Amino acid sequence: MKHFTQDENKSTMIKLDMNIWQSLINDSSKRKIPRYIHQIWISSINHEEMYDRFRIAANSCIELHLNYNYTLWTHEKIKSWLTIYYSWFLPIYENYRYDMQRIDAVKYVLLFHFGGIYIDLDLKCKAQDLISAMLPLDKRDNEPDIILHMGAEGISANTDIMAAKRFHPFFKLAVSQLKAANRWFYLYHLTIILSAGPTFLYGIYRQFPFKNVFYYVPNSLLFGKLIECVGGETWHGQDTILISRFMQNKMWSSFMAFVLIIILCVIFKILKKKRYR
Repeated sequence: MKHFTQDENKSTMIKLDMNIWQSLINDSSKRKIPRYIHQIWISSINHEEMYDRFRIAANSCIELHLNYNYTLWTHEKIKSWLTIYYSWFLPIYENYRYDMQRIDAVKYVLLFHFGGIYIDLDLKCKAQDLISAMLPLDKRDNEPDIILHMGAEGISANTDIMAAKRFHPFFKLAVSQLKAANRWFYLYHLTIILSAGPTFLYGIYRQFPFKNVFYYVPNSLLFGKLIECVGGETWHGQDTILISRFMQNKMWSSFMAFVLIIILCVIFKILKKKRYR
């Protein structure tokens, strides 16, 4: 399968790769998601050691998945691996402003290259063979291409736990769009989620035309029964609290959105007048 050709037309890329993918789907090796757990710890700025609660959570996943391959990807390990296999992506990785952007971006590269399941370090496993446990019985023989659980109100596709078959065109599309999406969005939190995080991935999902390749795990099954959060959100900034409170109050958020639109319109008119002077 062709990977990451320069100046490749996005629509053509998706159709071509899906045609190749679907021609291979009857291969028995393509019926299952690879049993490979990926977790990431990056602290390239502060050089912190991994928190004890994350280490305990990671060990729970290792102990319950002895038949899975497992890799804890660190900053140095990721750079070495990218240098060998995706040297063109290394500058994109290094140019991110925040480590959380690096973590989100590398999730997609790893799932594309290896397949398997990505699990955030703040998630403790409570069930064996998590990939099978997330699926209903009728989907366990011929597993879906990609397993996600959607964010609140369809605003994002959560990236804390994802599973995929190897070399899937969806994650190829995601990786191919990361460079263009790497921009400063004026707020720390918005920059994280829009440049590489959940809202970015939801945008890729919206672009991807073959929605039947996805399976969405109900949150009611996933949390509490299969995994448990041990306290993460280490990447959250002060603006995260403000944004969360803003989103929780729908009347206030609607009013502020209206005010913001008016302000932007006024700014646009002022700039337009200055341009023609």
